[in-house]
Amino acid sequence: MSTHPSVLVLIADDWSPLAGCYGNAVVRTPNIDSVAAKGMLFERAYCTTPSCAASRANILTGLYSHQHGQYGHTHGVHHFSTHEHVRSLPAILNDAGVLTGMIGKDHVSPQSVYPFSHYDKSLPWRTRDLVASTRRFLKDADGKSFYLQVGSMYPHRTGGDFDPSVGDGYEPDVRYSPDEVIVPDFLPDTIGVRHELADYYRFVTRFDRFVGEVLGELERAGRIRDTLVMILSDHGMPFPGAKASSYNTGHHCPLIIRHPDGYGGKTDAGVNWTDIAPTVTDFLDVSPEECPEEWTGRSLLPLLAHPAAPGYELTWFSHSFHEVTNYYPYRAVLDRRYKYVRHLAYREPMPLGTDLYDSVTWQQVLADNSERMGSRVTRDVCFRPQEALYDLDDDPMETVNLIDESGLRETAERLRAALMQMRLRTRDPWLELDYQQGRLPEHLRDGLSGRSWHVPRGLAPLAQEECARQ
Repeated sequence: MSTHPSVLVLIADDWSPLAGCYGNAVVRTPNIDSVAAKGMLFERAYCTTPSCAASRANILTGLYSHQHGQYGHTHGVHHFSTHEHVRSLPAILNDAGVLTGMIGKDHVSPQSVYPFSHYDKSLPWRTRDLVASTRRFLKDADGKSFYLQVGSMYPHRTGGDFDPSVGDGYEPDVRYSPDEVIVPDFLPDTIGVRHELADYYRFVTRFDRFVGEVLGELERAGRIRDTLVMILSDHGMPFPGAKASSYNTGHHCPLIIRHPDGYGGKTDAGVNWTDIAPTVTDFLDVSPEECPEEWTGRSLLPLLAHPAAPGYELTWFSHSFHEVTNYYPYRAVLDRRYKYVRHLAYREPMPLGTDLYDSVTWQQVLADNSERMGSRVTRDVCFRPQEALYDLDDDPMETVNLIDESGLRETAERLRAALMQMRLRTRDPWLELDYQQGRLPEHLRDGLSGRSWHVPRGLAPLAQEECARQ
């Protein structure tokens, strides 16, 4: 290892695990596949909230959205922002003497909470500009440790549909036939869906080009042997039943980590985006005492050497908003087989994001009055149960709710307790809803001072016992 260890994070927008290295034989992703061949591919990586801004804040704070306060989009009328008291990853690294950079799409605010020393909001559609800015940053970083996050807008749609004309002529124009794309099990197999997927594949390949170009700059700067490379997405693909939904099809994301010392392979460890910040500080040798006590994530570096390392069996989700009009809070926990979900606004329909509602896919579903979307009942895309348990081995599309199955009562109680423990430990303000619904014991509510959900030491294990008894 160099005496100047560094981290490069490349973030896609709206990208599900759709690449050659993830088993898709149609989409062309040679640069991503090359990184995966030399690094560790995570098969069970999840964003904690399937919405752009909140997810990126998770990555940069090591906190769930109900902790950092950026519940949804930061731009326009949505106007969510991170709490001023939150100490983010760039602030921690600046204090540790690490050069920090943000290029392209950031989608977090305010900048005072994210004080990157190099901040360049180049148009995230223009790969040429992102690459040029990366080149300038790496020149400034010569002889220094750095953290650089570069956000491409690909493969995000531009409006109600994908717009292949977006860009500056620098991006590849690899076209896909609607006949060759693979329709996922949660979408109807219609010509409209296939055309939209063909455009999506086209934008995935543009993201792959972005990855190759930025890594080329890293190599030309002589920093390959210094740098931990992470490739991931903010959340899943921009289709109804994925992005901004509680289904795994919105949470399941690609994650590839290439360590300078190798450590290739695959792991089925359960990880989420609150683990990214602890991984970065671990690699950069930042003292744990310099990191926030509120962090609940774990460094992923042990998994690079030992893909089956213990301690990564459970992982959690927490979502509240997408756009300001898309209020649909839920919390979830999953192990290697089962997923338990609590929908906190289950009496209301789950609103679709604007781009999802306007999409060719959803408009065709409405026009055809389709009762099913692939293996799912269409109604289930918008109406979710208060409590659900899914067997992800037998039912990966989460179509059969097993919460009342007598043979799975112990599993449901175990995961219900694990979720409550996380929510208490992270001071989830939405616990007030649980109390009003009779799901939080009085003495636990009384123990949370001033309704600010500051959890006294020793309370979380008590909550686990109480929840298991209910």
